[in-house]
Amino acid sequence: MPRFTRDGGVPPLARSGIDRDHASRIAPDAVDRALETASTRIIVIAGDRAPVRDGRLVRFAPDEVPASAAPVEPLVPPSWLGRLPQGADGEPGVIVLTMLVAEPFDVDGAEWHSLREIGAELDDADAGLLVQAVALGVWQRESLHSPLDGLPTEFEESGWVRRSASGAAHFPRTDPAVIVAIHDEADERILLGHNAAWPAGRYSLIAGFVDPGESLEAAVVREVHEETGLHVVEPRYLGSQPWPFPRSLMLGFECVAPEPQTLVPDGVEILDVRWFTRDELRSGAVRSPGKTSIASWIIEAWLAR
Repeated sequence: MPRFTRDGGVPPLARSGIDRDHASRIAPDAVDRALETASTRIIVIAGDRAPVRDGRLVRFAPDEVPASAAPVEPLVPPSWLGRLPQGADGEPGVIVLTMLVAEPFDVDGAEWHSLREIGAELDDADAGLLVQAVALGVWQRESLHSPLDGLPTEFEESGWVRRSASGAAHFPRTDPAVIVAIHDEADERILLGHNAAWPAGRYSLIAGFVDPGESLEAAVVREVHEETGLHVVEPRYLGSQPWPFPRSLMLGFECVAPEPQTLVPDGVEILDVRWFTRDELRSGAVRSPGKTSIASWIIEAWLAR
């Protein structure tokens, strides 16, 4: 069975053009030194939004972030994202930091866009920077106290570690979730579900979080049965991408639903499940997931094969 591929086989938010340069970011003064370097650039984030100009993220020099950019409260210092590739002259690559602000501010010639809106349209470097900055920012804003001992935490390692007075270290959290393309044995139909939280007419792939002590393949079989009533076989991994809403890593799979079986949506999270042919999906009769999602990438690949 062929693997899904599109544009090199990489989901939109799995792209990146930056070296995270972990060895540099663990230095205690890495951010301070970067802020004193004129070539450093800063990506400013308000929630999951960033200013975009001419299809590119606005990258501020350290002295260009306006005074009107109100920081989040409690204060989160600028944090390390990584280093762009070195220049043709062999000079070290540009360091990129992220800065969290409380709300958008005026940026000449730019508009603020959310990651959901713009992620698929950005180039590899900007897509990787924005999803990294949004994901890191979610954790930073929600991690004022250690989950290990309840004590207040302070930032270390350029914003990537929070440590409490007891010495307990707290690291960014990622929640794995499977998202599944279910097709019939002839590969002529794909099963999509309508979630209770979605507007009428929107259908997408079945998805769910991986339980503790559970393999990815077992999660595929379990989630599909819980939400659709189907027993599926042959789960195959396709690809993954981060989805920081708030902290998921979406792991794409496909599987086969042997026939005959009866569809039984769970009635709580999934209100309806339906089989769709390629012609039905191409007709535009169904509201599809956004282009930035891995669901869209998987569905489009299924349509193309």
